[in-house]
Amino acid sequence: MRYAEVSLHPGPEGFHPADRKLVDSGAIQRTAIHHVNKLDDGTVVVLYELQARQPAVEAVLSSDQDVLDFSVSPQSSADTTRGHSNGADSQQTLHTHIHITPPETMLSVFQLPQEYSLVIDTPIECLSTGGITVRVIGDQSTITDAVGSLPEQVETELLATGEYQPRARTLYSQLTSRQQDILRAAVDAGYYSVPRETTHEELATELDIAPVTVGEHLRKIEARVLGELVPSVA
Repeated sequence: MRYAEVSLHPGPEGFHPADRKLVDSGAIQRTAIHHVNKLDDGTVVVLYELQARQPAVEAVLSSDQDVLDFSVSPQSSADTTRGHSNGADSQQTLHTHIHITPPETMLSVFQLPQEYSLVIDTPIECLSTGGITVRVIGDQSTITDAVGSLPEQVETELLATGEYQPRARTLYSQLTSRQQDILRAAVDAGYYSVPRETTHEELATELDIAPVTVGEHLRKIEARVLGELVPSVA
């Protein structure tokens, strides 16, 4: 059994209009997609993880005619805020359930696992550009066929491939392969040493990516790891 980790970039219109509005809002960070389900009537439900103020998300979703229904709820308790008190106006980790009428591009992408008998290894990482990074599991020829059948307007980049081995449920294994690479590079270079021995710019040069991308990945890594370490308050 093989896996492939692929970045998908849908172009300026995004995977669906509401998703593009979340990206373009400037006040909302798409962190991950935990589930995508196509219903019998052809509509789709998506469970997002976002970093945002709750009213900002509700304003975006309520203004989109393709959104049939939605609900937004904080992850709960003090460990989800970023230096703010809990409340509707705080920057929080939000779980957002969206029921939408999907455009053809979205359907063609997210129905591939059913068509090709692939497994999506969630969570799907969201990128600040509007794209996603997804890991799929199956045999090599099936993965190749599925990726080759993606719509031409979806730009595809193969990030990694290899033999799939079920991973232990550790904090490190919950990160994407790219996040693992960046975290390892940061640790090896002394980013988390005291005093700090490297910078975003130096890591970016080593990894051949933009400094802003290094910062974005490290913030996502820290949010996921620290969120697991701090216990919830009932």
